[in-house]
Amino acid sequence: MKLQNRVAIVFGGTSGLGEATAKAYADEGAKVVVTGRDEEDGKRIVNDIKDKGQEAIFVKANVTDRAEIQAVVDKALETYGQIDILYNGAGIHDGYDNAVELEEDLYDKLMAINVKAPYLAAKAVIPHFIKQGHGTIINVGSQATQMAGPGGSAYVTSKHAVLGFTKQLAFDFGSKGVKVNILSPGFIETPMTEGIDDDRLNRIPAQRAGKPEEIAALAVFLASDDSNYMHGSNVFMDGGWVLGRK
Repeated sequence: MKLQNRVAIVFGGTSGLGEATAKAYADEGAKVVVTGRDEEDGKRIVNDIKDKGQEAIFVKANVTDRAEIQAVVDKALETYGQIDILYNGAGIHDGYDNAVELEEDLYDKLMAINVKAPYLAAKAVIPHFIKQGHGTIINVGSQATQMAGPGGSAYVTSKHAVLGFTKQLAFDFGSKGVKVNILSPGFIETPMTEGIDDDRLNRIPAQRAGKPEEIAALAVFLASDDSNYMHGSNVFMDGGWVLGRK
């Protein structure tokens, strides 16, 4: 019960890694605020958590809307009286479009979801973290936080930006009790990766895709006291793919 008596907000919590993380947090004793745009999946996940005798609520939110993010924070405080963990897991991909191919509206949409949303969420919760003297932020990166190739022009730019944002948050607020790190998954079995051929797996030292539950276990570690001396770290879980990726 590494997260007992803590409250976690999970943005992007209605599928894939976010869903696995929300459930893992609940398994470790946290009260979970699941957020996303899919109300049906959100309620399904909350029901799954409650069926195990754990606590969770769903708040529908568009992560690009400051007022809706604030509404999530307000609801968490109204329901549970505190916020201890912020997991910024919402994100989209650009289909590997280069800068010439990429349409401007997709660039703007991707930056709003992948970069601006973590900023808006952090801005909303950090004052509460400082007031209570502690808090944890986990931003979700990818191999694109370190290299070109895992996406196109907009995606790689966005994940580099999230890494810089994570470092600056840790630099600015670590001394105030706020722990901020970035979790960077590799090729994971999620709806986003369905239909991709096995040739990619052959280039991964582990010779397989990762499971959402494995990433969620790392998200638990980063949210728990076990990682309290980690500030601004970029933590890869990718089966070793980043080691020799071309």
